[in-house]
Amino acid sequence: MGLDLYAKIEPLLGLEEEKERLYDLFIQKLQSLGIKSFLDIGCGNGTFMQKAIKKGLECEGVDISYKMVEAARKKELTVYHKDVCEIDTTYEAATAVFDVINYLNKEDLQKFFECVHNILQEGGYFLCDMNTLFGFEEIAQGAINIDTDEEFVAIDAEFKKDRLETDIVYFTKQDDCYQKEKGSIVQYYHDINYIKKLGFKLVDMDFISLFGEESDKVLLTLKKV
Repeated sequence: MGLDLYAKIEPLLGLEEEKERLYDLFIQKLQSLGIKSFLDIGCGNGTFMQKAIKKGLECEGVDISYKMVEAARKKELTVYHKDVCEIDTTYEAATAVFDVINYLNKEDLQKFFECVHNILQEGGYFLCDMNTLFGFEEIAQGAINIDTDEEFVAIDAEFKKDRLETDIVYFTKQDDCYQKEKGSIVQYYHDINYIKKLGFKLVDMDFISLFGEESDKVLLTLKKV
């Protein structure tokens, strides 16, 4: 419920420029590694996949949200409505773009990495980004209201004990009244030293400043060994 609601309100947040920059960094990294094809995990509506295909890469996607899969398929993309642990094909590489692994707690993250390991060919690469501590404490945390003629959204996010909980209230105009939806999403901060223990070799780290002067994200390049 929370993630589907977030998908509805995300266009109001004005993140497109930052997301495009992040997509470009992923594509440049894939190309620098000589990767020709990959699986995009948590592909959403397929915008990143579209951009990668335009750059000459081949890709498929997987997402647990049926709404997102429907949206991606309308773009004529090859996308599966599955958990990555249900994938039985192997790939040269895999990606998880824009906070995907931050939605997993430590237990789920360990299982997720095991499944990613299983779907990669020997020597395959996994590229993912995650929020830095600065990103959670100084960028993601806080409250914001957005009001348009047809929509109103209130977002309140609090970060404590390595956990960011975001409450969302969304109103949409229906004739002379408003329809209300509520939901919450939770994200988790992960230390890089913990990531190193999850069965991959850490090849590279690219610290990224998308929203502030300091690095609020890090792009990890991991290799199956």
